[in-house]
Amino acid sequence: MTTGRTVGKHTHFAISDGTQMRDIPVTSYGSVGLNYAEQDVTALQEAVSSVLNGQGSFSTTITGPFDNKALATGCTSGNIPVLSGSHTVLSGLNGSQTPRSFGIYVGIQGPWTTGDPVFGAATCAIITGYTVDPAAGTYSAKLALAAGRTQDPSWGTAQLAVSS
Repeated sequence: MTTGRTVGKHTHFAISDGTQMRDIPVTSYGSVGLNYAEQDVTALQEAVSSVLNGQGSFSTTITGPFDNKALATGCTSGNIPVLSGSHTVLSGLNGSQTPRSFGIYVGIQGPWTTGDPVFGAATCAIITGYTVDPAAGTYSAKLALAAGRTQDPSWGTAQLAVSS
């Protein structure tokens, strides 16, 4: 593990296609992390909103270059990812209600290695929107929490194994 600051080029995104984790090209991420509802105990708030304490919410939008490269084996610690095609992976996941494993790997001053930050979890997320802008040659995909997941994504430092 290296300590220090990082830049976006050392971040990579992996998602399970049901058989293994696939790294796909991503040029931008939305915010990454869990949000928790703030509880207001006034009577007015109760009439407007209701929340279940302790349940986090998460969604992020990723964008990147549209391509249909063949599937490639997922990256391991300390290696530069070999990318699978964004369309090859995401088109089959869009709208599926099967929770998938995902990870956003943040390499510090170089490719991600065990000990560097990673945000994700096994079998917890779905792709709820996948769109392509053919003129720009880009895609956009929304990643959200799946119903029936066994865990919420969290920050860690270990590589995620494919579960689904």
